Parts: sequence; C-alpha cells; structure tokens
Amino acid sequence: MMDVHAGGHAKQEDLKLMHQMVNPKYLIPIEGNHSFLHMHAKAAAEGGIDPKNILIADNGQIMEFDKNGQGILTNKKVPTEYVFVDGLGVGDTNHVVLRDRLELSKDGMAIVLAVVSAQTGKLLKMPEIMTRGFVFTKEHDELMPMAKRKVANVLKDDDPRSSANGQYMKDKVREELGQFLFAKTGRRPMVLPMIIEV
Repeated sequence: MMDVHAGGHAKQEDLKLMHQMVNPKYLIPIEGNHSFLHMHAKAAAEGGIDPKNILIADNGQIMEFDKNGQGILTNKKVPTEYVFVDGLGVGDTNHVVLRDRLELSKDGMAIVLAVVSAQTGKLLKMPEIMTRGFVFTKEHDELMPMAKRKVANVLKDDDPRSSANGQYMKDKVREELGQFLFAKTGRRPMVLPMIIEV
C-alpha cells in the first residue's frame, strides 16, 4: 500500500554461500547499478573466487571466451536501448506518440467539433465539445456552455468576403480554448479541434 521498494538483492553472506555451493569458474554480477556489481565482486573475491575471473560489464558490452576458457571484456558493444512493446507493434512507438500519451494522462482531452461555411468561414451552428479525463461535467455544468460560447466567439467571422482557413481556425481554437479552460480549472487538456467545412 505504501511507496516502499523492498529489494530482491541477496545479502553478502547469502551470495558467498551460493558461490561456495556452485563453485563457478567465472562470475558475472548482474542486476543493479555499478556499485552493487562491484560490491558483489568484492564479496566473491573474499569468498575465494579469482578476481581475474570476475567480469563486470556495462550494458551491451561484449565478453569473449577463447578455446581455453579464458574470458575477457572487450571494448565492443551491442545496442541496448529500450524497446517498447505496444499492442502488436515492437519498437514502433515514437517519442511523439509517447509525449501525447503523457499529456493525455495528465489533464485529459477536449474535442471541439465546429461546422463552418467553406465560402465565408462563418460558424453555422453552435460548436460541440466532448471531454475525456478532464473534469466531471456534472460537477462543472456551467463550464461546457461557457466553453462553447468561447469557441463560437473565437470562430466568429463578420467579413462575408473571407473564406475558411481550416488550419488557422484550428490553431486559434486550440490556443484560446486551452487558455480559457486553464483559467477556469487550473488544468490544460489536450484540445483537438475538428473544423468541418460545408
């Protein structure tokens, strides 16, 4: 229940006992940061394992053993980056997707659906706003109507000669609605405007 980590690392005396029972020719300490690996190596040397046969490698560092069984650490390395498994894909989740998921996990999202005239850019009906993971709308029942009016004001275009510029309108809605929601709630959800031109 508490944020306490109980390590699974063995105590030094347990390690020494295991070394005596197994009596390995080589020891390659793994799991843990470098200081743990070196402490394991020190305990092994105190227990009688030849220090020349204790190999402490960095992640990805290649070890070579000759036909006489002599082992050495080389200066060569293999790639050891993190590999993300996402559904059926392995390693195909890029940093943009991960960043978006992180943002969604913080403050949720708000999807704005607005229908405008393709010729004039004029808003044809009141925008719709759907949220997920942002606020419980029943507790903030005044917020959504206010947000819709804010979007309508942002998209208001009184010039009949101007045409719709979808990307400009999306950017404007994203920025101004994001600021409005932050001012009202202290949260900044990911705003996804969908401008439909008819």
